[in-house]
Amino acid sequence: MTALQNRWYNAVLKNLAASPSTTQLIQPAPPLEPSDTALWAHENTVPPASLTFNRQIAESAFLFREYDAVIQALSVPESTLVTAIGSAVHQEWLKYLRGLTPQPDEDRLPDVFYAWAMTYHPDIANEGASALRDIVRLKALQRFLRSYQGPPPKPAEYLGGSRELLSMLGNSRSTTISFDSATTSADVSGTWTGGVNKDFSGLWDGADRLDAITTGFARSVVTVEAELGAYVVWPVNPDPRWYDSSRLHEAYTKRSSPPWASDPQLHWDMAFGEKSGRLRRAIASLLVVAGLTSVVTSDAVFPSDDQQAIRVKAAAGLWPFFVPTGGGVTSNASFDNGRLRIETATPADKPLVIGAHVLPIARYLGGSGTAPG
Repeated sequence: MTALQNRWYNAVLKNLAASPSTTQLIQPAPPLEPSDTALWAHENTVPPASLTFNRQIAESAFLFREYDAVIQALSVPESTLVTAIGSAVHQEWLKYLRGLTPQPDEDRLPDVFYAWAMTYHPDIANEGASALRDIVRLKALQRFLRSYQGPPPKPAEYLGGSRELLSMLGNSRSTTISFDSATTSADVSGTWTGGVNKDFSGLWDGADRLDAITTGFARSVVTVEAELGAYVVWPVNPDPRWYDSSRLHEAYTKRSSPPWASDPQLHWDMAFGEKSGRLRRAIASLLVVAGLTSVVTSDAVFPSDDQQAIRVKAAAGLWPFFVPTGGGVTSNASFDNGRLRIETATPADKPLVIGAHVLPIARYLGGSGTAPG
């Protein structure tokens, strides 16, 4: 089954003009619920290093959760302000601050400092206010992220939602994917995973890829003619109310304290480390289709028992899109002298997420793709 899935991957790349340096196929592809949170759940994922990501098989972390863990482990210590203004001025500032009644709110401290410093130490007013602003902003961000824990817990928001996606699909082009396993290469060694393609189902959703029926299907000549009524590359952008790319970039590029509050190497490895890091990749965009009409054929001859098994499983979704029936979706398996024909059709108003563009965290943060030393 691995060879067939690799061939299908290459066909999708060719037909959709997608890049082998970023593209990942996603299965199964149930229709998206008409809600922002359903779309955001697909975006809020740290995908595995596999050319196919089966969300029911492979374990994946949540981007928001791992980002939050990093931000909560950061600190801008008071020593940053001391370095910016000098210890003598710092003591003067603390004495002045203690004498204020009422005490200013924390978020006003940079402005209070600037007004004071412009009177007594104008040469360091900007530097001190900037250092204080950095301290205050990080604390405010950490408090804001903790508010997502609830009760009740809140979903991590992303820019754009279900309505915008449907509008984009409505104005998009249609396209096709044509596939013949007999003429399509199975070589995926030049892709972003170096050929790793491990998280996928067999012939039906949930089938083991070594299942006997799946093996017979995978060894046959398989063709796919898929008409995509609409196809878009949907950009994934975390909401800047909770996502601060500059903070995450600083945490990634510096294995020191600051910005890490303590045990910087330990926390860096837990987030970004090659072996155990849980934030090594992120989704830059989703591949979304609507109005799918797909016909799959196999020249394998299936005995009657296997035919019945495939018919029963068809409702759960069959290769390669694994779209379950219901809500206007049809997925049927029929046979002609034992040879399989799979027909799948989905409505124009029911988007399917069939893939994503995945970036290593360094590239996602605007870097070269190489981990810092």
